[in-house]
This record gives sequence, structure tokens and C-alpha cells, in this order.
Amino acid sequence: MWRLIATRLAAFVPTVLATSLVLFVTVNVVPGSAAKAALGIDATAQAIARFEHEQGLDRPLHVQYLDWLGKAVRGDFGTSFQNHLPVGPELVSRLPVTLELAILAFLIANAIAVPLGALAAYHHQQRLDSVISVFATVLGAVPSFWLATVLILILALTVKVLPAGGYVPFAENPAKNVSLFIMPALSLGLVSSALLLRVMRAKMIEVLSSDYIHTALAKGAAPNVVIWRHALQNALITFLTVGAVEFGWLFGGVVIIEDIFLLPGVGQLVLVGIINRDYPVLLASALTVTVVVLAANMVVDLVAAVLDPRQVHARSRA
Repeated sequence: MWRLIATRLAAFVPTVLATSLVLFVTVNVVPGSAAKAALGIDATAQAIARFEHEQGLDRPLHVQYLDWLGKAVRGDFGTSFQNHLPVGPELVSRLPVTLELAILAFLIANAIAVPLGALAAYHHQQRLDSVISVFATVLGAVPSFWLATVLILILALTVKVLPAGGYVPFAENPAKNVSLFIMPALSLGLVSSALLLRVMRAKMIEVLSSDYIHTALAKGAAPNVVIWRHALQNALITFLTVGAVEFGWLFGGVVIIEDIFLLPGVGQLVLVGIINRDYPVLLASALTVTVVVLAANMVVDLVAAVLDPRQVHARSRA
């Protein structure tokens, strides 16, 4: 186990570095001028040249990257081109909002996917399996922003049981905080559950057809114990790996949802960075998303190794 942890940590740093390089180059080679976006109507040729010199944008790209990376390692992500405030503190204040939204959506997705996927597999090729499969297909075809709009129309404007948007910290008012996150989390979680449900169903069908399951049932073991304790545990190993990827998608895909529900998270910061071509904001936000996704995958690898110790021995030999 310790060797697996060391291996994952050793791979984590170069992966983040490679990703940061790709992000930096991508942001800087996209057509458009950060200086023009920051200066607005004052974007004369002289003003643009002065701005680019002050921000170091007139230097070679590799010099800019090394300078940015050196500061980022120390926690200095630069200053926003738009409001001239440090990006780091702004990012830290917004990160809990996006994490809370992504975690709540992930919990909703799993609460739907795990039981329904296992149930569909147990009733494979029966009517209930067909109904659940159609349900998953419909959810997978629904855009999260459309679902968010429908939820606002029904729950906020018609029934008026939930607020339409805004944010209150959990520590300040827990009940209000949860009520504000219900619709955003449902918008993401319901759509995300479609893929996870299909993965759980497919893996459970595979596990339930295994010889050890048939042997256990033939020896008189209770079906509920065999299915929910043994089969589900083995199915969850593969499910967790896909779930980590899905959590990354949730964390990185909150841009539109946060904007719809006026949540001051990292996603909204990314959107602002894109619109304004605010390089420091965009780079810091995108790198944060990357680190969270990579960390989630690393944790899932370790959890899967705990559930199936054979993976540790296989990877150690490799």
C-alpha cells in the first residue's frame, strides 16, 4: 500500500507540471489580446504596449511560463488584469463553493446510480431493467443548464419552495446554504447519474454472472447477502474509477450552473477569466480544477486498492 501511495505521489507532480505547461501555452496562443480586454476603450497602441511591458507579456513565452510557474509554486498566482486584486486569495475564497456543489452533486448521482444500477442488473432483461435503462438514457440526454432552468421555473417561480439563486456560507446559515445548493446540485447530479448508472449496471451484470456468485447461491447463501455484500463490493471497484472521472467532470463543469444560480465559485471565476481574457485568473482557476481532479483520481486508486488488495500486488510487480 505504501509503495502504491509513493508511486501515485511521484506521478502527481510531473502530471501537474505537464498540465500547467499545456494550459499556459493554450491560454497564450488563443487569438485575442488580453491588453485590449483589460484597457477597453483606452486600448491605444501606446497603452497596449505599455500594458504588455508592465505585465511581462512582451517576453518570450518560455520565460513567461517559468516566471509564472516559479511564483505559482510559492502560492503567488499573480494579479487580475481587470480588478488588480491578487488571484490567490480570490481563488481560495471561491474554492469551498465549487467543492460543496461538486460533492453534493456527486452524492446525488451516486445515490441514484448505485441502487438503480444494481437493481437493473439483478433484473437483467426484465421489464424493470428496461424501465431503468430508459430512465438513464433520458437523463443522459438532458443538458444540465436546461434542467437547471426547468427546476428554477418549477421549484422557485411556480411552487416557490426554494430560492432561485444566491449564496450564503454554511457557517453563517446552514439551512439557507443547503436550500441554495439543492437545485444546482440536482441539475448536475441527475445528469451525471446517467453514466454512473449504466456503468454500475454493466459491472453488476458481469459480477453476478461470475462462478463464485453462482457457487455461493448454490450453497444456500442468502441472495441479498451475496448480491449486496459480495457482488456490489466487487462492482464498486470499477465503478469508483469511473466515479473519479465523473467527479472531475462535475468539478470542472460547474461554469454554467454557477452562473445560472449566482454561485461565487471557481467555475464563475473561469467564465470571467475567459470573457475578459484575464490570464492570471484563468490559469489559476484551470490549474486548481486540474489539481482537484488529479487528487480525486489518486484517492480513488487508493480506495480501490483497499477494496481489492490484489491491485496493490499487481501494480507492485509492474
